[in-house]
Amino acid sequence: MSQYPLQLINERTLPSTYDGPVFIWDVDKTYLDTDFKSLVGLLRIPLEMAIDKRAIPGTAALLRECRMGPSTIPRQTPIYFVSASPPQLAAVIRRKMLLDGLQPDGFVFKDQLRLALRGRLGQLKHQVEYKLTAHFGLIAALPPRAGLVLVGDDWESDAQVFSLLDSVQRGDLEGDRLGRALDQAGVRERSIPDLLGLSAKAAGRANVSLAVVLLTRGRDPGYARPFAPPVQTARESLQAAAIFHAAGLVSLDGVVSVARHLQNEWGGVPERVSAARGVRGARAWL
Repeated sequence: MSQYPLQLINERTLPSTYDGPVFIWDVDKTYLDTDFKSLVGLLRIPLEMAIDKRAIPGTAALLRECRMGPSTIPRQTPIYFVSASPPQLAAVIRRKMLLDGLQPDGFVFKDQLRLALRGRLGQLKHQVEYKLTAHFGLIAALPPRAGLVLVGDDWESDAQVFSLLDSVQRGDLEGDRLGRALDQAGVRERSIPDLLGLSAKAAGRANVSLAVVLLTRGRDPGYARPFAPPVQTARESLQAAAIFHAAGLVSLDGVVSVARHLQNEWGGVPERVSAARGVRGARAWL
């Protein structure tokens, strides 16, 4: 059992034989446009109501299409969310998702209050440790043959976390080698044994099929090249939709729907979005 204070909520029991895709989607900067850049923005986070929270353009539509799947018959693809927000914000985030027409199957929240009460303020910033713990916890609750589809952003260390998870799940990274990799990733020395124990239980279960990092900071896509495969990058939700379509996770009509939502939200689709990887001529569909 992890000693990291977090709350895992699993609201859907999948059959043990399930071998389809399972999305694990980051919340902040990947679904919600959370302001981490200013003190005012950080202080506003726990005070915002659901109606005040803004979704990243096109992502609500993309999540709905991921839920639908590639067929005209909805398959209700499982979607779980990992958030750095505290459990106290769960109700607000749920209401926001309800407003956006989303159906989450579960959440992981970082228990920031417990960290603070334990005097472990430094862990509030250790995202690699938290993200790995959260994902290992979810993997333990999922069917062993599920295919993980990980979605994050470039604000933290999601590309590195996804690459580590991929190596662990394939059995390529374990024991001392994994310990050294965790140390190089900035995980605190006293937390490494705990993560090694969690990884040993998760290894070989629910392998990573695909990981997509949204470039919300405007980084060059090449920054994630050391983590490919399985990590791919997308500048906008339409590029992500194109990647998912190529992987058989979203229908072509779903990609069109995301493009139309971007057009409505932005008042037009920029040329660089129209040239999304794997899908050409997006502007002609609008």
